[in-house]
Amino acid sequence: MRGRGFDGEDPKASEKGSSTQRKRAYLLHSRAKLPRTTSPPPFALQDPCIRDLDRSSRFYLDYYNVCVAKLYIVYDSESNPFRSLLAWAANDSILQKCIIAVAARHFANTGQSFESFDQATDALSPRFVNANLDALYFKQQTIKALILSLTRLESFQKDELMATILLLIFLDILESGIGGWKHHLHGAEALVGLSRSLLGPGSTSHGDRSPGEMGEETKQFVARQLSLVSVSAIGGALSGSKSSPQLVVGIHERGHHESILRSFLGCPEFLLGAIRYFSSQRHEIGNPYLHDDSSIHEHVQNTLTMLELTVEFDCLEWASDLMQFKGASTVETQKLSSLAQAYKNATVLYGTRVFRALQTSTGVRAPPNKTLISQLLEVIGFLQCDEALFKCLLWPTFVAGLECQAHSQQQQVIGYLKRLWNVTCCLNVINASWILQDYWKRKHGDGNLATAHSEIHVLEQGWLLI
Repeated sequence: MRGRGFDGEDPKASEKGSSTQRKRAYLLHSRAKLPRTTSPPPFALQDPCIRDLDRSSRFYLDYYNVCVAKLYIVYDSESNPFRSLLAWAANDSILQKCIIAVAARHFANTGQSFESFDQATDALSPRFVNANLDALYFKQQTIKALILSLTRLESFQKDELMATILLLIFLDILESGIGGWKHHLHGAEALVGLSRSLLGPGSTSHGDRSPGEMGEETKQFVARQLSLVSVSAIGGALSGSKSSPQLVVGIHERGHHESILRSFLGCPEFLLGAIRYFSSQRHEIGNPYLHDDSSIHEHVQNTLTMLELTVEFDCLEWASDLMQFKGASTVETQKLSSLAQAYKNATVLYGTRVFRALQTSTGVRAPPNKTLISQLLEVIGFLQCDEALFKCLLWPTFVAGLECQAHSQQQQVIGYLKRLWNVTCCLNVINASWILQDYWKRKHGDGNLATAHSEIHVLEQGWLLI
């Protein structure tokens, strides 16, 4: 997940602020002093839907509204669909539990620092220890309720269930430890498969939905995000899918300009398709049938062709089309173009890595990438001034780290990761740092010539770093 700590203020100092600010300040002030209390915050009296919830649950719902809803989306706004989910959660206990689990996990992460994340929990404040327990508890409750709902196919609400699946995927993939990634990947793939069945032609929403149920715009948004998950680096390609790759990426914008601006990656869909293709080629490396020269040569040539298509992708044209739809300034357009450029450079570097691993006696050599690495680091540094876009750059930063040879560049990457942690409090930032430092240490010990097998092993670890 992406976000920051829940910065509050003394309620006495906020008399001149808005009513909402006073309520949130009071809530944080009370929880900071008493991690477990029973006195309800003022806003609970105004919303009968949450009046019966315990104090911690109300805190997490408010925390999600203020600090978490903006993390899953490139540009936050009053119409943020992730914030709209709070209204639907009021009438759906499964979605509500999932939102609380996500918020509790993020809040627990804010109690940790980049340098000392793996320190013993006895050094943490009790409220962060409690938040960690809350996150585990509500995640377990969400999964149990989800399983139960699937045994009663006539009773659950399809749209709210899809939203729950989306949040569970984010929670599991973005906040899981390295050791459980393979299990989480298969679980996420199963959830994506379930969402597809719910979106299938034979699946329809319940007849006449009341005004309190999920609105059409939010439903379409959730469906689009699940679609992006299924075609991106965190979809089937990540879990070792054996489906045959297609050289011509069957992904296009479909006129949904707003979808990418309101997505959690901010990466052009063409580049997501290119990443998926390179991932499919990566899995082919371990194919026992890939031994004859003609077969290897075909994979090498196809990968090289996809690299060329990726290099030709026009980031400025892509950003201009999107921001024209949004009515943005030239500066905003240039920044979005830079975000796309970071993903483009990282995709080329990643594809080149796969390309190197595919090479045998064909005589084909990978293109040089030292200039591309410097350009990628420069773009990442440029976007530090814009937290909304910078928070999307974990995967490009990780790929840059894999390619860095000089110690100064490696320290630059660590600095960017620390900045990303301060902006996002995302556990995968810590994972990226650990993986890279271990990789650099082993590479330094083994010499500068890393084998194709070792490079691909690191790529297997790095897929979830988004």
